[in-house]
Amino acid sequence: MKTSIHTLALLLLVSFTITNCAPPPPPPPPCTTINTTFSQLYSTVVALPGHQNSNTFDTEIHEYTFTLSANQTICSIGYQSQTAIAATPYLMEIVDPSNTVVYSGNHVFSSVNTSYVSITPTAIVANQPYKIRRTMLLVNAGNNFGNIIGRVVNQPGALVSFPQTFGIMTITGANFYQNGGPLVNYGIPFIDFGYY
Repeated sequence: MKTSIHTLALLLLVSFTITNCAPPPPPPPPCTTINTTFSQLYSTVVALPGHQNSNTFDTEIHEYTFTLSANQTICSIGYQSQTAIAATPYLMEIVDPSNTVVYSGNHVFSSVNTSYVSITPTAIVANQPYKIRRTMLLVNAGNNFGNIIGRVVNQPGALVSFPQTFGIMTITGANFYQNGGPLVNYGIPFIDFGYY
């Protein structure tokens, strides 16, 4: 009888140990920032007749609205600072369909080329409209309107037509506003992001 109780206790202990020693969840996939879907879409729009890649629109806020045709998780944001404010952080935000800010962070970017910062992984639901926004307040930019411009694809003298699609990404509109503007659909700001 003693042996049976010891055997039963040992089996319960082993069973409890096995069920409580599950392996840790796998790490998330790498956050790709090379040849992103957005950068390919942007290049496609730049190549359209009459369109150009330029630094313009001296408004504090640059944003665009996008959808992804599959659930994804945004894990990085890419941007290029103006030279005179290369040490000044930009406020970067992601806004969901209910107009709730689901990601907000202040980040410094290179002024030489597009650089990327890791962000708190932010889930994007397929086929729902999200905004990605960058804000640089004029007061933080030395009160110089030339410091709040940003890289955009635009069509001088005309609006950019929307929607613009590449792969799983569709951009449905853009806006440039606050302390200037609004300039609705006058271009697409180069605010890149990586996802998995």
